[in-house]
Formats: sequence, C-alpha cells, structure tokens
Amino acid sequence: MPQQSKDPATLDTQAELRLAESQIATILAIAADAIISLNEQMRIMVFNDGASAMFGYTKDEIIGQPLELLIPERFRATHHGHVASFANSPVASRRMGERQEIFARRKDGSEFPAEASIAKQEIGGRRIFMVVLRDVTERKRAQAVLARANSDLERRVAERTRELEAEIRRREEAQAALIQAQRMEAFGQLTGGVAHDFNNLLTIVTGNLELLSDATENDGSRKLLKRATDAADMGAALTKRLLTFARRRRLSPEILDLNELVLGLMEILKRSIGEPITLTTMLAGNLWQTQVDPSEVENAILNLAINARDAMPNGGELIVETRNVVDDALPFDGGGSEFVLLSVSDTGEGMPPEVLERAFEPFFSTKEPGRGTGLGLSTVYGFAVQSGGHAVMRSELGKGTTVSLYLPRAGAAAATETAQPAETVPLSEQNEVVLVVEDNAEVRELTLQRVEGLGYVALEAESGPAAIRILESGEHVDLVLSDIVMAGGMSGYDVARWIGANAPSVTVVLTTGYAAEEARHDPMASGATPVLRKPYKRAELATTLRDALCNGRG
Repeated sequence: MPQQSKDPATLDTQAELRLAESQIATILAIAADAIISLNEQMRIMVFNDGASAMFGYTKDEIIGQPLELLIPERFRATHHGHVASFANSPVASRRMGERQEIFARRKDGSEFPAEASIAKQEIGGRRIFMVVLRDVTERKRAQAVLARANSDLERRVAERTRELEAEIRRREEAQAALIQAQRMEAFGQLTGGVAHDFNNLLTIVTGNLELLSDATENDGSRKLLKRATDAADMGAALTKRLLTFARRRRLSPEILDLNELVLGLMEILKRSIGEPITLTTMLAGNLWQTQVDPSEVENAILNLAINARDAMPNGGELIVETRNVVDDALPFDGGGSEFVLLSVSDTGEGMPPEVLERAFEPFFSTKEPGRGTGLGLSTVYGFAVQSGGHAVMRSELGKGTTVSLYLPRAGAAAATETAQPAETVPLSEQNEVVLVVEDNAEVRELTLQRVEGLGYVALEAESGPAAIRILESGEHVDLVLSDIVMAGGMSGYDVARWIGANAPSVTVVLTTGYAAEEARHDPMASGATPVLRKPYKRAELATTLRDALCNGRG
C-alpha cells in the first residue's frame, strides 16, 4: 500500500513544537533559579541545572521523588496544607513576594531561606504544578549585616548626642559673638567717621580761639575765651574716646605689671567708690607682663569702678582681679595666644539680657540724663580690642556684673618705651615757605593764619593736584603741610609720594583727624613722614614744623 504524504500544516506545527521545546530546554539549562515541575502527587518531574546546584541533587537522584525531600521536616505538615489550599483555590499563580518567607532543605540536610513563585495548570485532565525557587541566603545575610550596622549607628548617635548638642551650643554662641563683633565694628566705623569730621570743626574752633586770644588784651574777654577753649578741649577729649572705641586712636603701649598699676590706684579707687563699698583685690602671683597704654588701663579701671559704684547705691563689694590666662580658658578665640586678665566685679543690681547685649555700644546708657555720656564701656571695649585683646561682660539681675579685659602678654624681647619731654619751640628764624594743602576752606584759612603767625611764609592749595601744579611751576617751597583725606582724586600720601619722586628736597608733614588712614599708610612709599593729628595746639604745630625742617636739612 503506498505511503501517504504528510500534510504541510502538520509538518510546520511539529517544527514549531520542536523549536519551543528547544527554547524551554535552553531556559531550564541557563536559569540560575531552581525550576521544578510537580505532578498531582507532588512528585518531581522536572529539575533543572539551577535546582541541582541549589539543592545538591542530580536529576537522576531526584526525578520521581516526593517534594518533601526538599522541605525541612518541621515545615512539611504546614506545607501540605498550603498546597491543598492553593490547588483548590481559583488563583492560578502566586508570584515571588506574595507569600511569606519559606525555608528549603538541601541534600546535606542544611536549610536556607527562599522565595518561590508557583503556578498550576490542567493539561489533558491532569493537574501539574510549576515552581520557581530563589535562594535568598545572601540577601538575608546582607539584611542582617545592615540591621546590625543600623543598630550600631543608633547606639553611636545616642552616645554622641550630648556632644553634638554641646557643639551646637558652642556654634550658636560663636555665631552670636560674630554678630556682636560685626555690630561693634559697624558702630566703630560710624563713630570714627563722626570723630574725623568733629576734629576738623574743633581745629577751626580752637585755632580761631588761639588767634583771638593773642589779639585780645581785655581780661574779661580773655576769661570768656578761656572758657570756650576749655570747652573745645573737652570736645577734643570726647573725640579721643570715640576714636578709642573705634580703634582708630594711636595708643602708646608700654611694658606693664598690672599688679603694680592696680596697687598704685587703690587710694583713688577708694575715694571714688565711697565708704559703703568694700574694695578687694585678688592679684595673682608671678603675673605676666602686658604691653598696653598705661593711661588707658587706668581710665578703664576707674571707669569700671565708677560704674560698679553706681550699680551699688546701698553698698556692696568691688573686686579687682588679675591672673594669667591661656588659650584653652578663653571665652573667645585667642588664636593660641596668652593673655593677662584684668577683671572688675561688683555685687550690684546687674543687667537684664537686653541691656547687657548693648552695654558696649557707644552712647548707650541706662543712667539718668546728664549723668553719663554712654562712652565709658565702649571706650574700654575699644581700648582692649585695639591693644590686641578682648573685653567680655557677664551680668545677671540681682547678682552683679563682671567686666573682664584680656590683654596680650608682652613678648620677652619687648622693651619699655619712655616718652621724651617736649622741648621749647621757637618761631621760624629763616622765614621758610610752607605750602598748606587742605580741601576744607575754613580749616585751610585757619591753618594759613597759624603758620604765618609762627613766622613762616604760607602758600595754599585746595587739593593734591593743585599743590603739585604749584611745585611744578618752580615756586620755592620748603615744606608741604597736607591733609591726608582730600577731594580731587589725590590723598596726602599720594602728594608725599610725588614729592619723594619729583621734589625730594621738599619736606612733608601730613595731618589728619582720623587715624585710620595712618594705619593704612605704607612707610616705604613716602618715607618717615610725620603725621600731626587734629585737633592740634599751636605749640604742637610749631614743634612738628620745626622738627621736620631740621630733619630735612640733615
């Protein structure tokens, strides 16, 4: 009987089936997870290479064996119940993560945690199950390590909480100190500028009073002029205090033993504070020396003592203390330096926080009108900072106030500077020519009169460029007396530099009412140029001009 040819459609279907079977075999072979097929009796029918690697059984050992071999004994009863429930449920499959964690058993009896996906399917009236199993041992181990690390971190954080809180407090205090320092610096710039302008006005007032006094012979008029001159001198003292606060007044530091200075002030302190107040000193032995302006230290102690007296109207105790302080014990960043502490404490009324915060500000005072200028504490603060130290105040209502001055320790090689007494200054003997350079017309006119009154020939220029034009014209000039800060694009320093380069035979003297310019002066640019600070007396002007001319002649 002849063989019938097969239907082409049948051939194509068979080919596709073979291809599908090949693809499935490939997936089973390369899958890292365990892929297991079970029949209705829960016996193993398919066991891929991933399952062999995971459980330790070969295919020959496990095919046809019950699934219980792969389940720890303690979980077998529970597992039978889960399988029966899944088989009878309408759910066709459950993915990994939808079941609670399970445990599987290897050939050697060891257990491991796993995640499983399971699906059921009926083919030809028979029910089969497919299981995909993933070993999560490494994940669980990593989670355990992470849990221990988190626990350790929490413990360490808990241990350091107090340290962190303390650090936060320190930073907040440092930030508050920075804000206060910036605030005081702003006040310093403002008061320094006011003092500069005020000094110009005082120069006009005192100079004209001197000229008027020389031209007046009436005793009554001289008395009135004397009163006006005294008032102007008080104004000059006020601007000095302003410049001290602004750290723009030149100090005259000397090597000091604060213990000796305090002991020398005891009598005047006792008279200043009165009988109801007990004065006590706590002076440290082997106290380091400090290099500061002694007059400013005395003023600071007297200022603080008087403030303390006013805070103790019914009596109390005033304590003056000295001691050595190293950087670790400072309430501010001392940059590793060593300081000598001078503190004045009282048992008076104390201050509320809002008053304490402003206590160092200039013109701030809680005293009755007319009893204070509000410059005492601000002057003390400015002196301490300009000296390279710091001032700190602590106060509490009902418990008193302590003001502490931290003054820098003097270096071992520092030497005490002794002031030389001023000698008598005669008038000009050679009628030298002085060119007055000043942009303020009134100050310029007054200065011209004062220079001419000393026997000099006076020329004038309203700016630096105008002065240079006079010098370039060939006009004979022996000395240039120039203000530092002027309009016109040139400062007194610029004029001095030009003269040094183009007319070196001309002597230069500079004047200013604002010593901050002195601090910015570059000595190499204009040589050892003398600076006369406003407001100055006629004798100071005469001395400075004569000395400058004598030095210029060599």
